Formats: sequence, C-alpha cells, structure tokens
Amino acid sequence: MPRDLAIVLDAAGTMLRMYRVAKDLSSGLLIKNVVTWELIMEKSGRALVVPQLDPNLLVMYPPDEPLSFLFKGKEDCIEISCSSSPISREQAVAILLRSRAKISDLQEVHIAVEARCPEKYQTSGMIVDADLQDVTHVLSTGGTPFPGLRRVLREIESLGADVYVASGDSMRSLANLKDYGIDLSRVYPVASPRRKQEIVIELKKRYSKVVMVGDGLNDQYALKASDLGVLSVQQDSRPASSLALAADEIMKDIKELPGILERKIIPCIQDETAAVTACDGRS
Repeated sequence: MPRDLAIVLDAAGTMLRMYRVAKDLSSGLLIKNVVTWELIMEKSGRALVVPQLDPNLLVMYPPDEPLSFLFKGKEDCIEISCSSSPISREQAVAILLRSRAKISDLQEVHIAVEARCPEKYQTSGMIVDADLQDVTHVLSTGGTPFPGLRRVLREIESLGADVYVASGDSMRSLANLKDYGIDLSRVYPVASPRRKQEIVIELKKRYSKVVMVGDGLNDQYALKASDLGVLSVQQDSRPASSLALAADEIMKDIKELPGILERKIIPCIQDETAAVTACDGRS
C-alpha cells in the first residue's frame, strides 16, 4: 500500500546558500560565485567529478604533487555528478590520473572558500574535459543552511511527509544534514540530473504523491517527473527559462514550502483518501 507523500529536496542552492570558487587552469584565474553547471555546459565532453575527499585534509598534502597523488588506489571514491555529454566513470578517472593539475590548485580554491564559509558543509570537485583529456577547472564549495531550514523540515514532517535528499554532492558533505534531523538512509549522493529523475519515478511507485524541490538545471528532469515541481530562486533569482517552465511552483524562500504543500498537494491527497474510503464503503 503506497504511503501518502514524499518530498525530495536538492541540497546546494535549495536547502543551503552556496559560495563557490573555481580555478580556470588554462588562465590560472579564480572565478568567484561561479555557477558550476554553466562551466560544464560551456562545451560538450565536460563532466563534474566529485571525490569522497575531505577538503579540510587538503592542507596536509604536498602542494607540488599532481592531483593523481590524491586518488591513486582510491579510484572507487571518484564519481561523476553531471556532464554535458556522456562520459564514463572510467574515462573521468583516467583523465584525473594523468592530469597536469596540482594539489596546490585544489588547495587554492579551498582556502578561498573556507575564508568565506567556515561551516561544516564543504566539498571539492574537478571538471574534466574528454576532448582535451585533462582537468579544465578545480572547484571548492561551501554552504550554510538558509534561515529557518530546521523549522521548515519539522513542518514538512508534521504534514506526514517523508523527506528525501537528492544531490550532486558527495555523501561526505551530505552526512552533515543529519544535524537537521534528515535520515541519511534517505539521502542520495552524487545524483546526476537523470538519476534525480529516476529517484522521483522510483518514489512515485511507493507514494501517492512525490514533490521535487530544486534550484538548478540539474533538477529540471526531476521537477518535470514529480507530481509537484517546486523551483527555489532563493539562491538565484534569475533561473533559466527552461527551468522555470519545468516547475509548477516558484518559491523565493524555503520558508514558503510548507504553505505550498498545504495549498497544492495536501488537498489532493485528502481527496484521494476520501475517494478510496467511499469506494471501500467506509464512513
């Protein structure tokens, strides 16, 4: 028997205000407040690689060593979060292991983010290019929960909903969400755009209604697949037009979410429950 309601939340930009810094390895320039998805979509053959790596340990590694120093023997810890065209995990690993990028490049962006966001939620990544067979950018990300997040999660659960998280980030970073009462068994890390869509479709087999809440182009497929797609513009007030079209609702603040659910989805569940009760002959 399906349960009533599942809420699938993206993490970065939806629950957490993010600050990202990238380093363009061809120019050596740091790009602040970067939108990772835009860098990936600049050309085909790019993919964001997210290792299960604690950025806080980066300072312990010799800066002049190549990135491969971090990953040799730990290839199983490397995952692809999203890509502009199909790239296998094996391709991405091979590029990382022979890249000319250095650990100092990753240390540089991590230090820039840590100075601005010293909170627990931090992650690092690399953009690999299949055509160039090299790493084009290294990235570091820091995040802090949007005000009121803890209360919002409590209100959602009081409505009888089960909360899930589908994010492109590593489980190492997402594990900190347990401090907000989120069941880590319901967290899907390193979820690509298509994987987020699959998660929504899988949950629709188990729940009467599934709501997707996200903020980026990597949430677009999942927003379309859900019973109610909610686009958050709290981080970015000017989303891509295709993303806005994929959503049923747009919210400016995470604190609006419980009210949206009460207006848009709870009545539908109540109507369905009443119909089933009538069909069963119960009063």
